[in-house]
Amino acid sequence: MSVSVTPADVDERDVVPELVSGLQGRLLGDKGYIREVLREDLAHQGVALITPLRRNMKQDHPQWNQTVSRHRQLVETVIGHLCHWVDIEHIRARDRWHLTSRVARKVLAHTVMSYLNHLKGRPYLKFEDLLKA
Repeated sequence: MSVSVTPADVDERDVVPELVSGLQGRLLGDKGYIREVLREDLAHQGVALITPLRRNMKQDHPQWNQTVSRHRQLVETVIGHLCHWVDIEHIRARDRWHLTSRVARKVLAHTVMSYLNHLKGRPYLKFEDLLKA
């Protein structure tokens, strides 16, 4: 896994090759990552970009299936938790060190909450009444 911090005016598709440099395999993305040039560049690196199809697209890769959808749903749930429970969208930092340490603390908080659920024998991602007796 890797992270790249960019200014807000940079297209997220422009940093994908940097994030996956040296890796091979499959990369899952949403419809926002559909760009033919990006798909070709990643293919030269040995990375297959898999995205859901837009309505006007023909199916050119059968890899998008229920397993991928289930994994994506889990990722989207965790992202939703990070936004709702630890407010990861609003990080006030003036430099990269403070930004990365605050992001790390928020991700760690989510991990600890999941672990507490595990210890209590509850579903990992059910945080609503975690701290009740």
